[in-house]
Amino acid sequence: MLLKKISVVAGMVLLTALLAGWLIIKVNAARHAKLYTQQWSDNGACVINTYIPVYGTGVPANIVRALSTNSFFRVYHKDGTLLESTEWVLDVHEDGILDHARWCNNRAIYPTDMGYEGWTLAQCA
Repeated sequence: MLLKKISVVAGMVLLTALLAGWLIIKVNAARHAKLYTQQWSDNGACVINTYIPVYGTGVPANIVRALSTNSFFRVYHKDGTLLESTEWVLDVHEDGILDHARWCNNRAIYPTDMGYEGWTLAQCA
């Protein structure tokens, strides 16, 4: 019984360490992300930026890279306020390298593996 409890605790510690490592790599990748493209709305009120995350090197970084998207998108108001982001969207695979984010009918849209997603933002209309 004691061995079973020790195994469960060890498993939980290992899982927590793996999740913490993944989180640290993701945060650093976003912090050091490179601006790839920038598209301003027609009226110049907002911009949608495409970023390429910098995951770093090593096996842990390569595992996170393999399980993540190769780009993410952020919409900013012209005053610098962040309005929307796909940075932490985990259930959609974005690809801003093969296609880019843009404005269409006052809507910020970005490419995904399932078509286009996006936001309608009153601040950008």
